[in-house]
Amino acid sequence: MRNPGGYSLIVSADEQRANFDGFRCETIGRQHEADTFTCWHCNRIVHVRARANPDEFGSMCRNCMKMVCPTCADKGCVPFLKKLEQAEKKDMIRRMNLWI
Repeated sequence: MRNPGGYSLIVSADEQRANFDGFRCETIGRQHEADTFTCWHCNRIVHVRARANPDEFGSMCRNCMKMVCPTCADKGCVPFLKKLEQAEKKDMIRRMNLWI
C-alpha cells in the first residue's frame, strides 16, 4: 500500500485462523504484520495484505477522495462524521419533543 493509514501486529502463541475485517479468513503464524487503513464511510479498520491488488481490499471514493472498504465501495458517499452529525441532530430533536 502506498500510504498506509496504520499498522497492525498480531502476536499469538501458535498458528491460528484469523478473520480479518469480515472479508477474508487466513491462517496466520505466530506473528502477523499488516498495513491498515480506516474506511472513511463506516470507520472499519481494513487489514491490507502485502502486494495485494488495490481493488481487492477496498477502493477510493471519487467524491471525498478517501479510502473505503469493499462494503462501502458500492454505496454513495456518506462520510462517517456526517452520519454521526445526523444521528446527533435526530437525538436533539427527539429530546426537544420529549420536553414539549
